[in-house]
Amino acid sequence: MADEEQLLSLLAIAEHGSISAAAEHLHRGQSAISERLRKLTELVGEPLYTREINGVKLTQAGAVLIPDIERLRRVLRDIDSIIRRRQRLMEGELNIVSTSLIANYYLPPFLTRFRQQYPGINLYIKSGERYWKDAAAGEVDVFFYEGDSDLPELPDYFKSVPWQDNEIVIVTPLQHPLAGRQNVSFEELESYPIIWREPGSAVRGAIEKEFRRRGIVPRHFIEVADIESVGTMINANLGIGFMSKRVLDKRSDWQVATATLESHQMVCLNFMAAPQPDRRSIMLQKFLEMIENPENLT
Repeated sequence: MADEEQLLSLLAIAEHGSISAAAEHLHRGQSAISERLRKLTELVGEPLYTREINGVKLTQAGAVLIPDIERLRRVLRDIDSIIRRRQRLMEGELNIVSTSLIANYYLPPFLTRFRQQYPGINLYIKSGERYWKDAAAGEVDVFFYEGDSDLPELPDYFKSVPWQDNEIVIVTPLQHPLAGRQNVSFEELESYPIIWREPGSAVRGAIEKEFRRRGIVPRHFIEVADIESVGTMINANLGIGFMSKRVLDKRSDWQVATATLESHQMVCLNFMAAPQPDRRSIMLQKFLEMIENPENLT
């Protein structure tokens, strides 16, 4: 049976292009890496790589193993993370990955309370889409995301649950025809340019779903990358937008007006992904108890 060191050595030469580079990455001698690869080759029964002028190249037999070895590496990282969590207990750190909107508008009250109660815990908060693709679940304690955001591949012991829904309001320039209106119909919205956030945001997903249900097709729109840009574009009288009331309540600096929609089925829903209870450190459990009970915040 192949052992993890043999398999990870094959992955290292695939990623780094040579035995010497793989040895440096794994902090082992070249002879040790070569011996691991020799034993793995004997076990498979055919060559796994060929030597070339500039390094090595995997054969088909070697390349077919790589996706499964990458999954093995993720599992091993997860196991290491579980052990570290158990070792940290009441001291150490929490690692949080979140979309920017949740980090800026939803999490701060919880983080403030947590720091007050547990000042010895270091918080690592990475917000923004660029952190999602390469985020290793085993190195993150909890994820917060909006709507249909694409999560990285999560281990089986992680569970995603809804977290913090909020009312959606129409946001308009101050002198807009819809400003201050109540029970605006969806049909009226077709006549105005719309400022969209990028696909994947909770509000946009909810609005588009309701538009499809009602057969509404916006004629003109501007798509931007973040909620701050939505506010800026509305301030500039470029169109109307949609956002959660929670966000708007925190942006008194925006010179905008609001309107409310007629009765609808839309929900602005955010999500949280965290390990099952038996896989959590004590500190993560304390943080999640606070997160899951917002009524305890004063």
